[in-house]
Amino acid sequence: MNRSFIISSILFSLLLLLLIFREINLTTADIGRHLINGKLLLGVENFTSLKYSLLHTNFFSFTYPNFPFINHHWGSGIIFYIIFTYFGFNGLSIFYGSLLIFSSIFLFYIFQKKIPIFISFPIMLFVIPLIAERTEVRPEVFGYLFISIVIIILYLYNSNNINRKWLYCIPIITLILVNTHIYFIMIPFIIGMFLLEKLLRKDYIKSKILAILLVTSTLIMMINPYGFDAIIYPFIIFKNYGYLIAENQSIVFLMRLGIENPNFLWWLLSTSILIIFSIITLKKYPGKFPIALFGIAYIFSILSFLGIRHLTLYGLVLIPIFLNFAFILYDKSDDPKRIYTHESRSILISIIIFILILFNFNKNLPWNSNFGVGLMPSINASAEFVKKEKISGPIFSNYDIGSYLIFHFYPSEKVFVDNRPEGYPIDFFKNEYIPMQENESIWNKELIKRNFNIIYFYRKDMTPWAQPFLINRLNDQSWSPIFVDDYVIIFIRRNDTNNDIISKYELPKNIFSITK
Repeated sequence: MNRSFIISSILFSLLLLLLIFREINLTTADIGRHLINGKLLLGVENFTSLKYSLLHTNFFSFTYPNFPFINHHWGSGIIFYIIFTYFGFNGLSIFYGSLLIFSSIFLFYIFQKKIPIFISFPIMLFVIPLIAERTEVRPEVFGYLFISIVIIILYLYNSNNINRKWLYCIPIITLILVNTHIYFIMIPFIIGMFLLEKLLRKDYIKSKILAILLVTSTLIMMINPYGFDAIIYPFIIFKNYGYLIAENQSIVFLMRLGIENPNFLWWLLSTSILIIFSIITLKKYPGKFPIALFGIAYIFSILSFLGIRHLTLYGLVLIPIFLNFAFILYDKSDDPKRIYTHESRSILISIIIFILILFNFNKNLPWNSNFGVGLMPSINASAEFVKKEKISGPIFSNYDIGSYLIFHFYPSEKVFVDNRPEGYPIDFFKNEYIPMQENESIWNKELIKRNFNIIYFYRKDMTPWAQPFLINRLNDQSWSPIFVDDYVIIFIRRNDTNNDIISKYELPKNIFSITK
């Protein structure tokens, strides 16, 4: 490992850290539910009974507790909870950021001896914004890490740089990933792309080995709590999605809604470069064209266009394909003048990319964002207030805050809804959750049915129905606002049980303003 690579890796990591280290907004993050998942799976006494309920049903909900559900990231919850137990939320932030950086550096490392650092560093700099798209601590970080490792192993094997014994790691990785994140389905695809490359190059010995690896890795995916159902789950999960989530929408769809994200432009630039250099390489050196790496990058360009949650993985898979293009097309002359020219251009390109990042992603940089590790300030104040005053449910909550409530109030309270669309029937969102906030008569009907005592709402919910619902509750004499902060507003029902709390904490209506 040469000195230039180490320095470049440090610079790359520092800039990436500036973009990915964000304090956790626990009121909207999924991590609270994952932690309780892990806690229950590790520590409950009646493990067999709970294991089935937690893994197979909508366990944390009182609305549809028996609705069938595949908890495909159950293993992530265990890992997250172990880290949380020893290092807290700060440790979770550092763990997430570290795995994302390691994934990037691993992919960078395999080309460090093939091309000069002044060629590879601008490439690494360019992909940083895409890699930094996903900053929340999520189970998909295991997908980033393991998919990167699988690509490295297969690339090095196909290029005769490692022994085939390294391939034995891939079924093990598959076994871990099928129990930690839905990205496990990408491993057979990636193996298949490298197999296709060897078949097209008529290397039938390695083709046979990769075919065996493909079958083995696919079969080993069956080792999970759901068997074959887990394998087909990625292909059917959206059939029971009754709630639109921004991360699952296409770039075009979000742009039409007026949502601004500088990575939409970065996706276009990256994909344009991918296409241009693919054409140049294929035309000049067809025998050296990286078929597998191109196929992987091309598919993820489509996936990330159709669902922006894949932008980070797209950024990662661009590293090896871009570096491979550079390796093939780079003029390897030893002429000092040429080297000096290349170095000068590299410095200029790096400066331009750096300025573009500063300009386009200024809102994401520390001075304009919640930069840091661990939790946002006072994020748990609302939960501490409810616990201190011993206010009980049933709780009506909005979609965003479900995991927060699970983290703080399970098992004493279950949730009306949480941020797992696949955990609830489509009709629930279509005929109950959304209409309750849009139509007062439906709200009153559900109020009688559910007997809500608390309304616990993430107050920055920008769905068309959320803010009108909150305004209606402020004007509803049946409910009293007793808590508000930067994240949450809480109402409790006016009744004899709540009279003392209302007399102590009711908020005057004049502190609330309605903007249009």
